[in-house]
Amino acid sequence: METVRWIFEQLFGGRRVDPELLAPDVEWVNPAEAVEPGTRRGPEEFNRAVANVFAAWDDVRFETERVIGNGDDVVALGRLRGHIHGPGMEVESAHGQVWSFRDGLVVRMRWFNTHRETLEFAGVRDH
Repeated sequence: METVRWIFEQLFGGRRVDPELLAPDVEWVNPAEAVEPGTRRGPEEFNRAVANVFAAWDDVRFETERVIGNGDDVVALGRLRGHIHGPGMEVESAHGQVWSFRDGLVVRMRWFNTHRETLEFAGVRDH
């Protein structure tokens, strides 16, 4: 779980994740309703997906409310806050992520627009 906290510092501080923390076959999975749906594969594409997030926002941050260990997965629940480029519209919404690890490296990150979806996908009962 500490690795996920370190990754968040990299994401929101440096706007990328150190490739040393990413498996060669790492995946960034956007949900079907995302602006850019689908899966990005490999460390370069993973960080390109990160860059695309920051390209769409003037300011974005993930305020973590809970981090739950779940076997090889770590579930992060919180709020996404920021300003969207162009209209400068303030956005605040529930956000969840499931980070999957293998041998200490990130192999997949999936994100969701609700905590319920995140917990259901991960098979975690809300407590």
